[in-house]
Amino acid sequence: MNDQNSFGAMLAIISAVRDARIGPALMATVVTTRSGVLRSVATARVSLGDRLWSLTDEHSASAFHPESGWTISHSDGVVETLPRERDDWIPPRLRLFFPLSLPIWGEQMDSWRVIDAEVSGGDAHLRFQHKENAEFFGQATIDLEWGIATEFTEPWERTTLQDIKSPWQ
Repeated sequence: MNDQNSFGAMLAIISAVRDARIGPALMATVVTTRSGVLRSVATARVSLGDRLWSLTDEHSASAFHPESGWTISHSDGVVETLPRERDDWIPPRLRLFFPLSLPIWGEQMDSWRVIDAEVSGGDAHLRFQHKENAEFFGQATIDLEWGIATEFTEPWERTTLQDIKSPWQ
C-alpha cells in the first residue's frame, strides 16, 4: 500500500471516523454469515459521541453505558450486569460501527494488515492480508458519510450492516 490513491483513501477513512463521533446515533441490522450460511441477525443501536451501544438478537440483549457498564439480558430472563472495566471492548458484531477497532491495522494484537485502499463513490474499500498466513485475504467497506464499516469479510465469515439509519430520520 504505497500509492497516492491508497493514502488518500486512508485519510478519507480517518476523517469520516473522526466526524462520526459528533454525528447522530445510528441503527442497523447486523448480519453475520459463516461459509455462506446465516449465523446471526441482530439489531444494533450506537451513539458514538455518547459511547452508548446496544445489540439485540433472538437470544439476548446487551447494552453498554459509560456510567453503569455492560448489561446482558438473556432470553431466559437472567440479567447480568458487568462492571465497567474497559471502555474499549466492543462485541465483535459491533466492531463495524468502530472501524478503527477492526483487527486490520497491523497492530500487535491484529490478525490482519491493510494492503490496499481506494475510494469509490461514498465508500472506501480496503483489502487486507492475514499477518501469519499470507494466503488469506479479506476486505472491508467503510461508508464515508456515516464513518462506519458496512462490510467486513474474512475467508470464513462475513459481517454486514444493513438498513443503516439514524433514529431521527
